[in-house]
Amino acid sequence: MHILRVLKHTHLVLLWISQVLSAMGDYFYEIAVMWIAIKLAGSSAGMVGAAQAGSALFFGLLGGVYADRWNRRTTMIVVDILRALAVITLPVLALTGSVQFWYLIVVATIVGGLGSLFNPALQASLPVLVSETKTLQATNALMDVTRRLARALGPSLAGVLVAFMPLTQFFTLDAVSFGISAVTVFLLGTRYAWQPAKATHSQQGIKGIWLDIAEGFKITYSHKVLFWFIATDSILAGAWFAAFTVGIPLLASQVLKGNVGVYGLILGAYGVGNVLSNLVIGSLSIRRPVATMTMGRIIVGAGFLLMVSVPIFYVALLGSAIAAIGGPMGDIPITMMIQTELPSQHIGKVYSLLFTLMNLGSALGLLLAAPLFQFSGVQVGIAICSLIMVLSSATGLMRFGFK
Repeated sequence: MHILRVLKHTHLVLLWISQVLSAMGDYFYEIAVMWIAIKLAGSSAGMVGAAQAGSALFFGLLGGVYADRWNRRTTMIVVDILRALAVITLPVLALTGSVQFWYLIVVATIVGGLGSLFNPALQASLPVLVSETKTLQATNALMDVTRRLARALGPSLAGVLVAFMPLTQFFTLDAVSFGISAVTVFLLGTRYAWQPAKATHSQQGIKGIWLDIAEGFKITYSHKVLFWFIATDSILAGAWFAAFTVGIPLLASQVLKGNVGVYGLILGAYGVGNVLSNLVIGSLSIRRPVATMTMGRIIVGAGFLLMVSVPIFYVALLGSAIAAIGGPMGDIPITMMIQTELPSQHIGKVYSLLFTLMNLGSALGLLLAAPLFQFSGVQVGIAICSLIMVLSSATGLMRFGFK
């Protein structure tokens, strides 16, 4: 299995472990900050999440620009240190009982914006840390599985930890995880090509930033396949977030007549399917990336469609697991395409463009979810989202074929 090749490289294993811990820390942070925000502001607590998401969206393209300008190792270290310093202020203030709602919003804004710098720098660094394409694919699979592991393991681990420590110490755990990530990146040393190639223009300031962003759009548009899948990923993200984030809990409670345990099991099936698919896709030789991405998207849509075809719990469980299989089939090939088929000095910008459009799509999907399910019902609403996923994918297959 190609995935085992990564385990032979100590620096890649340590980097992956540090990112798993960081993802777990982020999950603990999200639990603590939302719970405290609800205690302080009630229904207005959503402003904290909105601040973080809005900051990530606002700085999304800017993060890609600087990931392609600055030394990526230095960028990741500095960002991790700043995030740790921002988050650690929360348990310190909690000791004096002076945590206020407005300050939670400030910290969330900082964390969201800095994350937009770290993620493109990390993705753009992976090709220089890996010696061959097959190992790069397996490394991408491992990095992709980090947030899925956090989603699968986070709830149970948080439930255990909260019995032994105050909730505010979850912020301490997150800050420590950022520190571990910074130390790990620092220990990778300077022997790798952390500094991207110079930009093709010499403009600085606001004009230079806009030129960099325009250059990222141009290089993406010139790669017809990549442009198509990045553009349609925003549509897919909107349909997925509406179906998964809003549709599945409605399905569990209103259609299956279950409790939160039923909802948790359906989510668990999705997490298990995601992890297993990551390990398999990361180990395969993907010779037809377009067909793999397209079929992955179709499988996601088909899985959601199966969930609502028969209102039975075990069918919903099976559909969730099937839908999860398709996610890595789309994510890993498109990441590989960005890393291996584009010039090094553009990887950060194009990666940021991908996730900015996906964030826009997910925000729109969540906004439209309420009226969709209100007027169409749960099963029909999820079916509509499923068909959007399948049709957007089928058009790509018609456009580019299996080759």
